Amino acid sequence: MRYLEPRSVPALIARFVIAIALIALSNMSFARLHGPHDYNDPLYHIKHAIFVGGPFALFALFIMMFQVRLQRRLSILSRKDSLTGLNNRRTFLECASRRREDRTDGALLLLDADHFKRINDSYGHQAGDICLQSIAETLRRNVRRDDVVGRIGGEEFAIFLCDTTLEQAQIIGERLTKPISFHPTDQSTEAHLSVTLSIGAAVNSPDLSLNTMLANADQALYRAKAEGRARMVVWSDQLLTH
Repeated sequence: MRYLEPRSVPALIARFVIAIALIALSNMSFARLHGPHDYNDPLYHIKHAIFVGGPFALFALFIMMFQVRLQRRLSILSRKDSLTGLNNRRTFLECASRRREDRTDGALLLLDADHFKRINDSYGHQAGDICLQSIAETLRRNVRRDDVVGRIGGEEFAIFLCDTTLEQAQIIGERLTKPISFHPTDQSTEAHLSVTLSIGAAVNSPDLSLNTMLANADQALYRAKAEGRARMVVWSDQLLTH
């Protein structure tokens, strides 16, 4: 399509002239093939429209279809994280906010890959990317359709669990702190590595903004890291006193 785009006024005029020439050539070809005709005959006008206008109409529809598909793809790319396919930060926050409007029960989990820098430093960034993709796949397998999952930056992920009690959130969180295995490269013959997640959780409350919940979950995550990693800590007022 980039070859069809006129990048200057002369290019626009040239494409316009070519289009007019093609229309004129189509008219001349149709008149020669059709022979004598009656302008009052509706069939003549139908055949003329199909022969002359048909190819241009199909071309215009093709352009429209291409544009719609391109816009859809750009929309997806703007809302998804390109590496993991999860929601990006902006989309996660938008979707989590909408879920909170519809439901009172829920929990926000903030997850961070433990010692992720060591993986990048020891095995390279490809291994780091594969590690993040493995984490993303693990998160997908452990949430429900209505839950919201996103990669909100670097090796940090977030989940908003809908209609979930604190006890249920703890069960899910404990499951996600188990080691996640992955290959350091795309070659399946390589030895397995594993990564764990530290999790900070905050229970949903209508009195709290989503940003406040994120801050609380982040503080709980910091405590989980300080206590040895690969664990989940739920935010409470007691964390403010330590």
